[in-house]
Amino acid sequence: MAFITVGGVYAASSNSFLDGYQDVLGGNNVSFKHTPAFGAGLKFWLNEKYRISASGDYFFSSFSDSYSQFDSLEIGTVNRSIISKLSSSTLPLVFSIDYIPIEQQFKTYISFGSGVVISNTKWTESVNSTRSTDTRIGGTLYEATDINPLLRAAVGMELDFDKSVVGNIIGNLTIEARYTYMFRKLNLFENIKNQLGDNSSQLESSVEFIPGYLSLNLQFGIEYFQTIGK
Repeated sequence: MAFITVGGVYAASSNSFLDGYQDVLGGNNVSFKHTPAFGAGLKFWLNEKYRISASGDYFFSSFSDSYSQFDSLEIGTVNRSIISKLSSSTLPLVFSIDYIPIEQQFKTYISFGSGVVISNTKWTESVNSTRSTDTRIGGTLYEATDINPLLRAAVGMELDFDKSVVGNIIGNLTIEARYTYMFRKLNLFENIKNQLGDNSSQLESSVEFIPGYLSLNLQFGIEYFQTIGK
């Protein structure tokens, strides 16, 4: 079965990053914006109860923030205007196994899988300061492509169409809820720690970045059936 999916991305936050961003850097942003997740894949039947699948999804996350700071204790009175922008693309590649307890027109299944997530993340900061010797100079704070492992669990309900599309080919529509956990730790604060003086000790260089998300997906599939030996 070949399929395509589209779904919303929910509960996708990054508390360890946002806490440091707000408490130490002084930013205001408290959340990310996410595009819908689009995906495609293939499923193969092993028997009436089990099938395996390989799939990929993609969504884009971003935030932007602007804020001002006053009275830095280390270098005297200073006024800063800061614009911060972060964007990240997330591409999970997953190999899964589905278990179908009962074979009916409506198929309810559970699925477990593992794989990798490929991320491309960029974080930039623009600083306008009244003090020429200000240590907070901004710039490109992080820009890298990272690969990390992931785990996924899902439950879905699949409805086969009553009539075949062509010959042994039938279509189906599936509603699936899934949770994906990504072991994604990025060194987001490594570069900016050099600009913070004593405050740098409050930041961990490596933080969990959007480690997990819940998605509710609508999936359309085209399935080909072949009876072996006939």
